[in-house]
Amino acid sequence: LINEPTAAAIAYGLDQGSEGVYAVYDLGGGTFDISILRLTRGVFEVLATGGDSALGGDDYDRALAAWALAQTGLQATTAQDLARLNQAARQCKEALTDAEEVSLTVALAQGPLHCTVRRADFEACTQSLTQRTLQAVRKCLRDADLSASDIQGVVMVGGSTRMPQIQRAVGELLGCTPL
Repeated sequence: LINEPTAAAIAYGLDQGSEGVYAVYDLGGGTFDISILRLTRGVFEVLATGGDSALGGDDYDRALAAWALAQTGLQATTAQDLARLNQAARQCKEALTDAEEVSLTVALAQGPLHCTVRRADFEACTQSLTQRTLQAVRKCLRDADLSASDIQGVVMVGGSTRMPQIQRAVGELLGCTPL
């Protein structure tokens, strides 16, 4: 058995001749993990790990849902409303990966919620979540006694890493295009 960051690095193919220090940034639906690995002659050494077990893509969905409610002045008054709204927010979030603007529409007990969401709106209402991941990356770098310039590459794992603001923020922090 191998640990998850090493498995991700192998799945990406880093064990096929790459050497150096790599970060594995794993933002899934419910958790965030960051690992820094050194690869030498096909052997992975975990230098540091970190993350936030209470942060994931679901938090981005909820932040977008709250933003949509604030924009329209409506409320999700039932558990069914909340479930439908979170599902619509997730679909909107996923669509914003490829589009600059998406309609978010959902039927609530109080009436229909409809608003237009620009990618910039989504990025603004979730900026604090993205910053939380970057804080964990910085801490992991400190724990490994490394700087961002020591990282040769970063492997992105998890569906939430498809968000353009995540790709951009991680690339800017670590000074390399995410893999």
